[in-house]
Amino acid sequence: MYTLIFCMLSWFQWSCGVGSGDLHIHGEEDTHGQLDDGRTEQALKVSEAISTRCSTSAVRGLSEQLLAEINCIRPGTMASISGISGVTLGSAVLPWLQKPAADALRRAVSARKTSMYITSAIRTLPQQYLLYEWYRRGRCGISLAASPGNSNHEAGLAIDTSDYGGWRPTLSNYGFRWLGGNDPVHFDYVQGGVDLRGLSVLAFQRLWNRNYPNDRISEDGGYGAQTASRIARAPGDGFPVGAVCNNPQPPKPPVTSPNPPDNTETTDAIEVYWAREADGRYKLHALAPSRIVKVEYYVDNFLIALSERSIADNFPAFYRFTVEKQQRLFEVRGFDANGKRVGLGVGMLDVTDGTSFSIRQLGERLYEVSLERPPSDVSAIEVDVDRFPLTDTTSNQRRSTRLAVRFALQQIGLRQVSLSTFHSDGSLRGTLQRSFTFR
Repeated sequence: MYTLIFCMLSWFQWSCGVGSGDLHIHGEEDTHGQLDDGRTEQALKVSEAISTRCSTSAVRGLSEQLLAEINCIRPGTMASISGISGVTLGSAVLPWLQKPAADALRRAVSARKTSMYITSAIRTLPQQYLLYEWYRRGRCGISLAASPGNSNHEAGLAIDTSDYGGWRPTLSNYGFRWLGGNDPVHFDYVQGGVDLRGLSVLAFQRLWNRNYPNDRISEDGGYGAQTASRIARAPGDGFPVGAVCNNPQPPKPPVTSPNPPDNTETTDAIEVYWAREADGRYKLHALAPSRIVKVEYYVDNFLIALSERSIADNFPAFYRFTVEKQQRLFEVRGFDANGKRVGLGVGMLDVTDGTSFSIRQLGERLYEVSLERPPSDVSAIEVDVDRFPLTDTTSNQRRSTRLAVRFALQQIGLRQVSLSTFHSDGSLRGTLQRSFTFR
């Protein structure tokens, strides 16, 4: 059923029926069908595959859903390599790379005019989870494996080929770098693309939350204990509800969580504000619901100030930075009268003497991206999130002359933000890019 749903995702141009991702490490057997205790692979949880399987095909359905979700987050990133003339894929290889790497591979194979056999391309988060667990437990002949979220194959920019000696000169000419004697079959594309490893984690987090709304985890793109425990409990054949982009699939009944929490505490959104004073200090304040009586200000997880509502309704504070640094994570954590944390506001700021790129939360899923202390020749800005252009809800304009763009996000989590500046004659001046986890 899940394969049928996946084939219907025409926007991804998926070639259904192709085997799932595999690895180049010797010793993996592609054993399909029933398990030792008679159950079918469809009923298998990822954690059960650790002790009963030695093939990443155990998580094929889940891997396909995760790749589709990545394409929802960043459309057009992936390209199929299954149709490249002269390329033969191993029976369990997921036939996808990032588009720049796939294009370069096509040119390299055409230039050498020799067939290439690929034993591994992109590898998904659940596949890497299995490999790492097999390695830790001494199973399946896995002598070395990176922890989930840290494998080059998860970035969608790596391939393995058995004829690495023959292909090394040609691949090097087309942007691939040989990893070396420690992993001689491995080549990384190094002339383009983005690091998908955080997006792969985020894609799984979104899939889990969509199917287990009463057991939600943070959609922050970071691989930690929460995400690891949910991967272990996830169905290897895929979730009932898979990838959802702008046109969601028909709703299905939520799945009962294997271990639902006793209760869920609502966290209020806090509005985040700061301003650089003439003397270099930053004046901080926040707007929060009435149940929040105290806030703590953090930068890069370091407590810099605290303020109580009794001082003023906007929780004023001041702080002076001693080191200039870009992309500093800013958080306002709110507490009720019992000392329980019940609110959060997030932002990002460049702590620099000159122009500053900033992002701040102004409500539930409401954010503003701005250019602070801009150069005199900047007259307007435009903002894209994951290459999607945003309209400033304050001015209702795509190009904002107030040098700020306010917008509401439907999908939170780790996103790529671009801010482009323009001269008064409308010509492009430059573009700044940042990664930021919206909450």
